[in-house]
Amino acid sequence: MTRPLSIIIPTYNRPKLLQRAVQSALAACPDGAEIIVVDDRSDTAESALHDVISDPRVTVLTNPGEKGAAGARNAGAQVATGQILLFFDDDDTLIADYPGRVLAAAQTGASFGFSARMRVENGRQQAELRPELPTGMLPNDTPLSAKLAAFSAGYWVRRAVFAQVGPIAPDQVNDEDTDLCCKLYAQGHAAWYDPVPGCAVHSGYDTNDTTAPQLTQSTDPAAMVACYVRTFERHASGFQSRPADHWFLLRRALRVAARTGVDAGGNQLLQGLRPRSLQLKGWLFWQMKKAGQLLR
Repeated sequence: MTRPLSIIIPTYNRPKLLQRAVQSALAACPDGAEIIVVDDRSDTAESALHDVISDPRVTVLTNPGEKGAAGARNAGAQVATGQILLFFDDDDTLIADYPGRVLAAAQTGASFGFSARMRVENGRQQAELRPELPTGMLPNDTPLSAKLAAFSAGYWVRRAVFAQVGPIAPDQVNDEDTDLCCKLYAQGHAAWYDPVPGCAVHSGYDTNDTTAPQLTQSTDPAAMVACYVRTFERHASGFQSRPADHWFLLRRALRVAARTGVDAGGNQLLQGLRPRSLQLKGWLFWQMKKAGQLLR
């Protein structure tokens, strides 16, 4: 049975947050759609969702593949039957009309898409808009720096397209969303941008009921830098013909290396760069960012 939409929620040891996320997904779930919760081998999802697990729209499975958020999302995508995959994090909430907007956007022929976000911190809401982006299909010449999207930004993709370009890189504990965006854009897939928030991104929440803190606050700096380096190395050739985008990918990796003080990552990036003029330009940028960290 083919469904219109599959909402995929990876989770690990965050039962109360997961309950909130799934309730929001159920409230937003269009007719015929499904919700796939992938427990990344923490064994808390089924007990947390005991009130809704009998709902035919909800499937809970244990990640059988590579551990981590990327592996869990891939496991969800593998069993999904929806024509559209909507990725959604367990510590966020889905805005009720967004899946319907996604299905409407998919009728335009876009391969994937994302939305503005609603930031929620300590009960206060603020929309995170992206005025640099036009509404609707993004032109091919839109700078890469403007059209990257996080999985928490209502990120959706056609299942057929995901099967073609995927899976999400399981070695990317960070920056896996940028890695997937780069693959999609490099292969000529067009994105759709919705300026109305599709997800509410929660931060500053109490993690006393969980052993899994927010990922961006808990990743080892060296592992984080390695992810950004891999994103550049894997996609540099795909953006070689677009110097501004190529330089952007290099710059963002060098900036993270400087901010975290992981010199090995910066050195790795620069050693293989050609031409030499780009290597020198990158080295100067890195040194400037490192000096800025020392002055703080």
